[in-house]
Amino acid sequence: MMTQLTDGIRPVLRYHFDGASWHTEDAEVVSETPVTLFVNGAEYVTAAITAIDLHDWVLGFLAGDGVIASGDAVTVFRWMPQEGQIWVRVPGLQPRLATSRYLGSCCGQSRPGFFNPTSVPALAANLTLQVDELKAAFDALSRWSSHQHSGGLHVAGLARRGQLLVARADVGRHNALDKVYGAALTKPDLLHDAYVVFSGRLSAEIVWKVRTMGVEAIVSNAAPTSLGIEVGRTTGVTTVGFLRGHELSVFTHPERLLLDPLA
Repeated sequence: MMTQLTDGIRPVLRYHFDGASWHTEDAEVVSETPVTLFVNGAEYVTAAITAIDLHDWVLGFLAGDGVIASGDAVTVFRWMPQEGQIWVRVPGLQPRLATSRYLGSCCGQSRPGFFNPTSVPALAANLTLQVDELKAAFDALSRWSSHQHSGGLHVAGLARRGQLLVARADVGRHNALDKVYGAALTKPDLLHDAYVVFSGRLSAEIVWKVRTMGVEAIVSNAAPTSLGIEVGRTTGVTTVGFLRGHELSVFTHPERLLLDPLA
């Protein structure tokens, strides 16, 4: 379940100074498009997004917002690229007060009520992880994205025992994880004994989304935030950051990793 990342890349002409002289050259940049989502005829949100895997994004975003709980809850999906609009139908959905939000590609979901980590039970530690498998999974994610040369895409995926199961990409790290969540909602078995591999910062909302998915761990090459660590500790999510080479740091719930006795 992998995407052709070239669909999210656009060619541009750039003026490049090489330290001695100027010249023009062809280059590639990641696509960023404002997309407005309409749910049951009402405007719900506008997001700055890379317009690939949009069905997955809609499912993952709505699930993260608590609007749906399964992939088949959305019965109609219509993408109108010229208008930059997605129209979906969710039967039985009650009207909501919060609509017409704007999500920037760099930031979180700006949800109307910020999450409360104590509102859900902490995940039990049923998953056992090894350093080598985490490295293998992240290396697979990096290889999958390596053929795009723009350098502007965040990538996220689900892995199990070192094998990459699904991967998605977007200009926004939150969007990339929403797309992975949406893909998993159409194939729930993907979530069994899986963990998230991720190229972005482990912020509070990213870790909260992992808990919402019911996934016990997230692994990134980037740093966590203080609130991200607190959310991980409270919700039972193992947060692993700074995965580089054979090194990594575990910030919450290290009991899931097979560790040698600490020195």
